[in-house]
Amino acid sequence: MEIFARKKKTLRLDEVTKLLGDLRIPTALVFTPTNLEAEKKKFFNSEIYNPVFEYRIVKNNNKEILKKLSNVKEIVDVDPRISDFYLQLIDSKKEASDLMYAVGNNEEVTDISVHRYGKPSDKLFRNAARVLRGKLDNYNVVKEDDINRRKILYHDDIEKVFDITFRELGLDGWTVNESANISKNGIKLGIKRKEILVDSNIERSNFKLRKTLVHEVGTHALRAENGMKCGFNALSNANLPEYLDVEEGLATWNESNMGLLTEKWLKNKAALTWAVYLGEDLSFRELYNVLLAVLPKYSAFDVTYSVKRGLGDTHDRGIYCKDIAYFRGFRKVKKKLEENPRLYNQLYAGKITFKQCEWVEDGLLPMPNNVPNKDKWLEIFEKAGI
Repeated sequence: MEIFARKKKTLRLDEVTKLLGDLRIPTALVFTPTNLEAEKKKFFNSEIYNPVFEYRIVKNNNKEILKKLSNVKEIVDVDPRISDFYLQLIDSKKEASDLMYAVGNNEEVTDISVHRYGKPSDKLFRNAARVLRGKLDNYNVVKEDDINRRKILYHDDIEKVFDITFRELGLDGWTVNESANISKNGIKLGIKRKEILVDSNIERSNFKLRKTLVHEVGTHALRAENGMKCGFNALSNANLPEYLDVEEGLATWNESNMGLLTEKWLKNKAALTWAVYLGEDLSFRELYNVLLAVLPKYSAFDVTYSVKRGLGDTHDRGIYCKDIAYFRGFRKVKKKLEENPRLYNQLYAGKITFKQCEWVEDGLLPMPNNVPNKDKWLEIFEKAGI
């Protein structure tokens, strides 16, 4: 029976959903070096040292699961467009698993991530360069000197603010939980368990908390929640690579729309694009030195690390391309919504792309009835006292 199951060419939606849900591809976790802090210290104690990163793979059954999915040609109980989407998703998950297992191999990480996420176009690079030169007229950004950071909130008050936001946005069952496995003052979204994970000693200014709510809850959590309700579980989670541009681009557009997009944040994301464009043939140290022209030293390190994580010996060439999605996605979403503002509501049907907005138009996905707008956010901020 096991041999027969592996050769099945058709599956029902519930069968493919179960198999995909059993995959374990925590690339962000795996791509975080186990010796990051030690290598960072060595880096800053030297003028020439390039980090040599070490990693660990988490245990999983991906190989067996993907073998069962490899021969599937159709999902039989759904619209053909949904079937095609799931077939593409199977291929994408195989590639994502391959990328995770490539960790430490500079050539494989580079090849797979370039294929998966692409590299910046010349035009995107030029626009990133303009942002780094301070040409910000096309973006609604807040200058750092104009931000009021005087009122600081701590864990218990922040938890209450999240609870109010969950209630106001109809996010039933979502909770705030402490985690020791995230960075200082960090916040992380846990979609499967419907939770916001926070550092137990977290501190946030009113401004930064508003920014977090709009980005994490009002975009990522709400799109996930609507995806859970649409009938296709894959649209509540990370799916095809192209969804990422819309996901992060929409979150940034929401910040900009609410006057919460900072000059520093936009420059850092533009710098990621700049670094991916320039950095493939440069060592970690060489790319860091280039970035010092436009960023302070710790920001330059963070950007260099973001596009060199997953590599082993960073003296050798290589690049990890995923983070170009932030700046590229923001520009893409900004352009599309300027051309057709109606797309905004449709994008909240789940974690979908602009192409999949056609599914909402056609009734294949339900039009979401709970989409935040500026007035709603101002109401939430007032109720939460921020």
